Amino acid sequence: TRRRASMPSWIRCRGTPMVPETLVKALTAATRVLCVSHIEPDGDAYGSALGLKWILEAMGKRVVVGIDSPKDDAYAFLPGYDEIRRAAEVQGPFDLVVITDASAPDRMGDFRDLPAVQQAPWSVIDHHPTNMKYGAAGLNWVAADALSACNLIVRLSAALGVACNAEAKKCLMTGMITDSQCFRVFGTDRAFMQDVLQVMGPDSFSPYDIVSRTLGAMALFEMQIWAQVLPTLQFDGGIVWLTMEEEALVEPGERIKTGGLIQLLMRVREAEVAVIFTERLQNDGRRGVTCSFRCRPHLDVSNLALAYGGGGHKMASGCFIEAPLQQTVHEIVGKLKFMVAHSPTPGLG
Repeated sequence: TRRRASMPSWIRCRGTPMVPETLVKALTAATRVLCVSHIEPDGDAYGSALGLKWILEAMGKRVVVGIDSPKDDAYAFLPGYDEIRRAAEVQGPFDLVVITDASAPDRMGDFRDLPAVQQAPWSVIDHHPTNMKYGAAGLNWVAADALSACNLIVRLSAALGVACNAEAKKCLMTGMITDSQCFRVFGTDRAFMQDVLQVMGPDSFSPYDIVSRTLGAMALFEMQIWAQVLPTLQFDGGIVWLTMEEEALVEPGERIKTGGLIQLLMRVREAEVAVIFTERLQNDGRRGVTCSFRCRPHLDVSNLALAYGGGGHKMASGCFIEAPLQQTVHEIVGKLKFMVAHSPTPGLG
């Protein structure tokens, strides 16, 4: 008999939409579930997919976790990390596919086109305001005021009546700490910290343990990449940016992690917006530029990313543009300068 978790009152009263009853019923009825998160995963992708796995397995479900990218060894400490599968390694059938922290189906990688995935209903659990709500009717749970998908999995566990075990707590704590930059991002509030407290305890990781392995650490080769690309740094009209050519910096098929680097750019006091332009060859053969955006609280970069087929959050978004590097830089920086110049509340906000 599993332990049941009561539904805290703060889950019912805060602004985040309630867990859809149809989602609770679908998860309760399913026997074999595939949990998928987005390509080029971060802590929230790993944490939400693996955290959900441990919760569902406590309910007696058979669960497969899939992320269609090379594994990031920074997260090898997470329980269940070794069980994550690429699309080519997964076979169905599944009663339900749950997609976490992915705003659009192309973020699933090759999982999107697997027959076993296409034949099962999809549920989408996400916190990106630009989410396309591509799951089955009644199975989309998109809560844009949540700072991480792991916040939503914490609340889902309560709705399912399942207390998080030690493994789930470690995964969910990791996603919440990394997506909040260890409680430093705008929007970190009491409700967020109450989610954190739900999984904090002697059987979980401490914030120090997580930060020392993720936000506060990097491989030597990553720092060497930073040293090569920082000389491209430019600033104009409130925009700070740098450029890089991925193929000149890493082996074919490898990806550069830019999350820590763009956070460094946002430390420039004079900057309203930070951008990293990465020229790359996509897995599907398209060549172009990945644009990663960050901005101050009074601005919104998600609409610009969405206009180019990307998405994300108000203050942290990205897109891919099929165009030469310098052309993309000129076009995007021009639009961002216009946005900053016409902002009704200039400054740090």
